Amino acid sequence: MSASLDGRIHLEPGHRAVGESVAARVKTAAGKREAVKVECSDFDGVRYKVEMPDKYTLCVSIFVRNFPEIKDLVGDKYFQELYKGMCSTPEPGYSLTLKIPLNSSPDNNVEADALVRQLSCMKRDVVGAPFCVCFGALQESKRPPRAHYVINYRPTESMYIVPSTELCVVVYAIAFEDPIEQAIAKVFLQEIESSRKQSRDLATAPSVTYTHEPPHELKMLKLDVKTPPNFVGFLSLAISKRNLEGDKLQKVITLVEGYRSFLMYHVQGTKSQLHTRIRSRCTNWLQVLNRAMPEKLSVEKKTITGRTFKRGV
Repeated sequence: MSASLDGRIHLEPGHRAVGESVAARVKTAAGKREAVKVECSDFDGVRYKVEMPDKYTLCVSIFVRNFPEIKDLVGDKYFQELYKGMCSTPEPGYSLTLKIPLNSSPDNNVEADALVRQLSCMKRDVVGAPFCVCFGALQESKRPPRAHYVINYRPTESMYIVPSTELCVVVYAIAFEDPIEQAIAKVFLQEIESSRKQSRDLATAPSVTYTHEPPHELKMLKLDVKTPPNFVGFLSLAISKRNLEGDKLQKVITLVEGYRSFLMYHVQGTKSQLHTRIRSRCTNWLQVLNRAMPEKLSVEKKTITGRTFKRGV
């Protein structure tokens, strides 16, 4: 995680456990490398596995629930070109496996860091493959191979990409199972939309729309959009060429692909903060009640002359 100047927490594009495990093998001399077998999880049901089948080879595997769908959208050669010379037969239970020969790993730190960063960011590069295709075409004012892309990255949630030569609209169908999380998410999404419209500092940011009905782009495509019972709404981001100028492509892909995870992280954090404040307030009230001891009745008391008496109930 990284914190920006305005206090918001942005999630790292890569998986830290994967990055540290890979770096410890790539940047270590051959005689000092230790065997490794690390299995870890990420957002959206993604799973990683890092292991060394022998002392000269490092394997990094990833499971993505809709990988066949993504592979069909971007083509068979996309991942072959993305991970040149590293693609191997997937391990059982995983979608994609990369094999890295450690004897030919980069010698200088710059290339080694780039390799570690690439392997730790596999989720972003795999799930965000359709974004890379669409945004790359938008930079060149071309139309991508398809009129629209649908990424069913969660069991009840999807991302829709509607590209054109001037604009690329990304629509998130968002759902939360917990009623409290639904309420918090709605507040977040409404605030995101209103902040974009009211703040001058966000004038160059992508336009944001939050609706309960399918947006105009989806209606024009006449897609069969099904919403689950715990549906929160549709959030639309309009990405223009201006947002991709210079070397912003990878940053935009990172933010757009991880937008749902970013939202979920802050919803969970807000929920936890609310529960913490409620518990703290209840503790204070209990302390006040414990201090508020009622005065005992029928206690014997004395007058100024020394006579005793008992106060009646």
